[in-house]
Amino acid sequence: MRPFVVLVLLAICSVAQIYGEEFYVSPKGSDTNPGTKSRPFASLERARDAARVSKHDAPITIWLRGGEYRRTATFTLGAADSGTAAAPVIYRAMAGEKVRIVGGAPVGKFKKWRGEILRADLRAQGISNYGEILSRGMGRPNVSALELFFNDRPMTLARWPNVGWAYTDAATKDKAQNQFAYEGERAARWVNAPDAWVHGYWYYDWADHYERVTHIDTAHHLIDTAAPNPNYNYRGGQRWQVVNVLEELDEPGEWYLDRQAGVLYFWPPSPIASGVAEVSLLDNPLASVEGASYVELRDLDFGLTRADGIVIRDGSHDRIAHCTVANVGNAGVVIRGGDADAVEDSEIRDTGDGGVVLDGGDRKTLTAAGHVAARNHIHDYARWSRTYTPGINVLGVGNRVVGNTIDHAPHFAIWVHGNDHVIEGNDIHTVAMETADASAYYIGADTTERGNTVRSNYFHNLGLGDINAIYLDDESSGSLVVGNVMRGAARGAKIGGGSDNIFEKNKFVNNDIGIHFDARGMGWQKAYFDGTNPALLNRLKAMPYKEEPWRSRYPQLVGFLDQPPGLPMRNAIHDNECWCKVWVAYYDKLTEEKNMDSAGNQVHPEGVVWNPDWVKGMGLDIDTPVIARRLTEVSATQAKLAIENQGRSARSGVFEVWIEPGLDGRVVSPSEIPFSLKPGEKMEWTITVEHAAPIRLGAYLKGESFVPSGIKMK
Repeated sequence: MRPFVVLVLLAICSVAQIYGEEFYVSPKGSDTNPGTKSRPFASLERARDAARVSKHDAPITIWLRGGEYRRTATFTLGAADSGTAAAPVIYRAMAGEKVRIVGGAPVGKFKKWRGEILRADLRAQGISNYGEILSRGMGRPNVSALELFFNDRPMTLARWPNVGWAYTDAATKDKAQNQFAYEGERAARWVNAPDAWVHGYWYYDWADHYERVTHIDTAHHLIDTAAPNPNYNYRGGQRWQVVNVLEELDEPGEWYLDRQAGVLYFWPPSPIASGVAEVSLLDNPLASVEGASYVELRDLDFGLTRADGIVIRDGSHDRIAHCTVANVGNAGVVIRGGDADAVEDSEIRDTGDGGVVLDGGDRKTLTAAGHVAARNHIHDYARWSRTYTPGINVLGVGNRVVGNTIDHAPHFAIWVHGNDHVIEGNDIHTVAMETADASAYYIGADTTERGNTVRSNYFHNLGLGDINAIYLDDESSGSLVVGNVMRGAARGAKIGGGSDNIFEKNKFVNNDIGIHFDARGMGWQKAYFDGTNPALLNRLKAMPYKEEPWRSRYPQLVGFLDQPPGLPMRNAIHDNECWCKVWVAYYDKLTEEKNMDSAGNQVHPEGVVWNPDWVKGMGLDIDTPVIARRLTEVSATQAKLAIENQGRSARSGVFEVWIEPGLDGRVVSPSEIPFSLKPGEKMEWTITVEHAAPIRLGAYLKGESFVPSGIKMK
C-alpha cells in the first residue's frame, strides 16, 4: 500500500475516533431524513432518539447546522441519553456556524403611535401567552413574564425615574406592611394604570422587592400595595421606582405591553429596521439534563426563555462548554445534585436572576460533588431580582469556581453555602454597585460552613459606600483567604464575628479599611447565643459536627459550645500587605493583642500607585472594561466625581448626573459628562447643584444595567 493511502486511512480513523458516530440537525432539515450531513434531521429530539439506539463504544456527536431552533418546550435529556468517559454524547454547532436555541419569537409589523413610540399587535402575530408579572426580588424566584429584547439585548420596562431613584417620604410609617408615602406629584399620572408595580429597597439596602400597586391616594401622597409585602416592610428615606406604566414610556429602549389588548408599545433605541425585536415565550428551561452522564453541550447559544436557561440535575460528568446563555428570566445555568458536572468557557449575561448555580455534595458526610465553573464570563445578571441572585451561587460540598470574570451587577458576585469549596483566580469587578452592607464574595450566618478557600482572586471597582470585597458575615468561620488583591473598596474584608478565619499573603490596596473585625455575637447579635434567636445554633445541631469525618476535618468546631458565647477565636492575619487609610479596624472591644494572631504584615502609606504585576502573577492579565468611579460630597452645593480606567484599552462613555426627583433642586453643571480615558488614566469633575432642602445626587454610566444609589447633599 502506498504511504499516501496509509496516511489518508489513518487520518480517517483518527477523525472517526474523535467524533465516532455522527448525526446532523438543521432548521432546514426533516425528521424523515436519515440525519446525515446532506440529509439532516430537523429537530433535536429526533437526533436524540437516534443517538439513543446507537452503540456507545465511541463518541456520538450531534452536529447542529447554523440557524435558529425555536423551542415551545424544554429539550430534555435523561439517563437513556448518557454517554461514557470514552464515548460521550456531544451536541455542538458546526464550526463557523451560529446556532441559536431560543424560547421566543420575533415581533414585526410595528406602526407609528406617538412621536418615536411604535406599537405592534401581538395577537395578530399569533402571540397570546404574555405571562403574569409576579412579585420578585430577595427570596422570590418567580418565573418572568414576557420580556422584550432588541438586537439581542434586554429592553427596559417603562419606568420612572429613568435614571436614579425616588425616595419614600419621611411620613411613611416605620414597618408599615402595605403602604408608603411619596413626595411630589408624579404619581397622579399612574392612578388609572391597570398593572403598575413599584420596585425598591424598602427597608434595607440589601433587600429589594417588587410590589403591585393597588391604590394611589394623591391627596395624602400614599401608595398602597398588595401582598406579599416586602420582607422587612416599609420605612421612610428608601429607594424606589415605578415600573410597567405606559405613561412613563418616554425614552429610547423602554417598552410596555397592554395585556388586555395584546398590544406592545416600544421606543426602539435605534431604527426598528436596523435590528430584530423578539419576545420571550417559553416558561421552562431551554434544555434539561436529568440523571444523565457524560453529555456535553458545546458552541451553542441559548436564550429567550422566561425561566432558567439550562438545568442539569443529578447528572455526572456533564459539561456545558463554549456556550452563550443570555436573555433569560431566571438563572443562566443551574447544576443541582450529581457530581463532576461543569460549565466552562461560556458567556452568561443579561439574566433575570443569577448567572450560575453549583449545588452538589453531601454536607452530613462531607462528600464532595466536584462541580466546576471555570473560565466563564458572567455579567449583567440580576436584572429583575437584584439581591441574593449572584453571578455564581455555590452550595453543598467541594465545588470549584476558577478563572471566571464576573462583573456589572447590583449585588454579590459569588455567594457560598457549604463546605470545602475553592474560589480561585477570578477577576471580579463592578459588582455590589446598587446595594449596601454587601460584597463581591459573601458567606454568612452558619458557623458550620467551613473549609472554604478564597485564593488568588482580584476584587476591584466595587460599589460606593458600605461595600466589602470579601464578607465573612454573621459568625462565618473556618475560611482560608490567601493571595488575593482587594482594591479600592470601603473595606477589603469584613470578619463579622466568626472564628478560625485565616488571611495570608493578601494585598489590600487603597481601601478605606483593610480588614474590619468585630464581635457582634457579644453585642447587637448576642441573640444568636442566648437562645433568643436559635437559627445559628439550630444550623450547628443539624450537622454531625462531633462525629467523623467532621470531627477530624474541623476539630475546632467540636468545642464551639464550650467557648465564650459570641467571642471570635483563633483568627489570624499573616504576611499581608496593606496600602489603606486603616489596616485593621477592631470593634466591640476587640484588640490585636488579645483577639487576633497577627504576624509578618506590612503596612504602607495610603495611595500606592497600582502595579499590574500584582495580578499578572495570578494569571489575571485580562483586559476588562473597568471604569472605576467615586462620587463624594465636597460642600453643600458641590460634589466630586473621580473616574479611572482600570483596563488595558482606551475607554469612552458618558456619565449622566441625576438628582432626587420631586424635590426643589437641580444640577447646575454638568448634567452629562463625556469621557475618553487611556489605560490607567484618571479624570475628576466638580458637580454643582442648587437645592432648598437635603437631596441625593448620583452619577450613572450610560449603558450599565444597575442604578447606583446617590450620596446625600445636606
